[in-house]
Amino acid sequence: MPNHSEAALHASTEHAPCRDIALRMLASLRKGKRQAAFDLACEITDSEAADLHSLALAGRILERVGARNGESERLYRRMMAAAPERIYPRYKLCDVLLNRGQPLEAAELATTLVAQAPDNARIQTLEKRVTASTTGSDFGLWRRWCMGDGSSQEGDSIATAAMAVIVIGFRAQPGLIHAVESLLEQDEPAEIVVVNSGGGDPAALLQSCAARIRLIDIQAPLYAGAARNIGIDASSAPYIAFLAGDCRAKPGWIRTRLAAHDRGARAVASAIIPADHDDDLALAAHLCLFGARSPEIPPTQALRYGASYDRQVFAEFGYFNSTLRVSEDTDLARRLGRDIHPAWVPQVQTEHGGPQGRLRFWRDMFGRGRRAARYQPARTQPSSKRAAVLGDLLAAARQRAMTALRIADAFLKLEPTRQAAIGKLVWPASLAYGAGNYFGLLSIRRAQRLHRQSRRWRSGGAIRSALRKAERALQADPANLAIRLELVDLLRASGGNGANASASAHRDIAAHLDIAMWQSAFHDERLAGMADWLIERKLIEQAWRLGEIATFSLPSAFLVHDRLARAAEAIGDPAAFELAAFDAMARDPAAAPIRPRLDALYETSSRASN
Repeated sequence: MPNHSEAALHASTEHAPCRDIALRMLASLRKGKRQAAFDLACEITDSEAADLHSLALAGRILERVGARNGESERLYRRMMAAAPERIYPRYKLCDVLLNRGQPLEAAELATTLVAQAPDNARIQTLEKRVTASTTGSDFGLWRRWCMGDGSSQEGDSIATAAMAVIVIGFRAQPGLIHAVESLLEQDEPAEIVVVNSGGGDPAALLQSCAARIRLIDIQAPLYAGAARNIGIDASSAPYIAFLAGDCRAKPGWIRTRLAAHDRGARAVASAIIPADHDDDLALAAHLCLFGARSPEIPPTQALRYGASYDRQVFAEFGYFNSTLRVSEDTDLARRLGRDIHPAWVPQVQTEHGGPQGRLRFWRDMFGRGRRAARYQPARTQPSSKRAAVLGDLLAAARQRAMTALRIADAFLKLEPTRQAAIGKLVWPASLAYGAGNYFGLLSIRRAQRLHRQSRRWRSGGAIRSALRKAERALQADPANLAIRLELVDLLRASGGNGANASASAHRDIAAHLDIAMWQSAFHDERLAGMADWLIERKLIEQAWRLGEIATFSLPSAFLVHDRLARAAEAIGDPAAFELAAFDAMARDPAAAPIRPRLDALYETSSRASN
């Protein structure tokens, strides 16, 4: 039986031939036949019988399957011809032209858009990009991932290559130069983009290779997901790989990846090796952290991380979660699901430096365990009984240590005496990780307790006391979206929402709202919930911005655009309604409640064009 999307497309017979093409286009995409979907989208673009429903859907398909900007430009020009009064095709064409390096025509379109909808937040953002492009300002697409001070430097000998490699630096660590040099020494060229955050002087550190790299330096510290995303937007090669600033790419790293991509892999995972295999401490650290990514691990048991991707993966599934301190790659893998399973290519090897001393190693393991507690899906609560706590700690440490030693024995084939020496380092490291994880869970439990207290104080009218509790709760668990939104409500209730509110109160609220929107931006239902929360509080400008973020953070999201379309209609904002409604329809052709209202827009356009 046809699914609900197919039924909706069948519902209209006026443009039946084109709707039939759209049905086949959707079916091809669901089966992974991306070229067939692309060809059918182009057929819709050229069809004189195509209605705006089908054209919008074809535009979305072209984005997902990796259309060249030429096809997208042709489609949106076709939409403009069919509906010259509509905002959506002009908005999309402006964006396409900007990405193609045609800022003058984009500027003309932006001027028209601003005249049509001067207060629309999405159009204002697009106009800023256009203005920056026409004036030569440093306002690249990558800036959407960071709000603070940042700069970019462009070398004059950057390679035009099939693969871009994003090198992630933090505070310009000394190893950053070695990471870049390992890429320059490869037998296959790469487009190298270095993204450094948190300070330091990366330009001085990388001076010897400045001509061959693009350097983006962000003063504020960024999580790895944000740094990855900046590099994706600042590069242009069809395949993208990532290299941490404390790692080195071994010979063949790029060539072997590209060979796997050429064989059809949309993602290619890599192995990790220690910098000094003969050093017990380095090998112990490797086994504790990356043992299941050793090149000796068979494909059925290897953890498939360190992946490079076909660029269109991000257009189809969204970017890395920029708000996660750890596990941003795990979060992306969850969204990819069964659609994209990275190929295990152990010949692609990344060398990871070892720890500087035992105490530093164990301290690092404690910190990793503590940070990991915030991102455990179940967020298991620790027992309050001391004996049970000790038992849980020992059991978790034993499991981690035994896994590392099993890899050493079964796959690395280490001698028993070497295993024993490494075991003396692995056991305390595993215990340190478990202890850090436990204390991280304690912090989460404390945050939840403070959150409950804050809500009780708030319900009793003691806003100031509730605010203090909420601030302490968020400090204990900054990844908790519910606590952050509660804090925003309290800040607004305590006087941060009126005309007499202080500038600092407005800044605090704006900062928390910005973080909250990004924390919700990589999950469809969470996005919809965030939209409802903003609309309920009449934070309309932020709601429109959330819709813009959703178009690239989670391209498949439908619920948020549906919510925003309804809200725009309710407050009488036709421009916001049109943008949100088309975004929703292009993701789910069965958006039945939206369709009749879009039909009314089409009829208006048809009468205007006649």
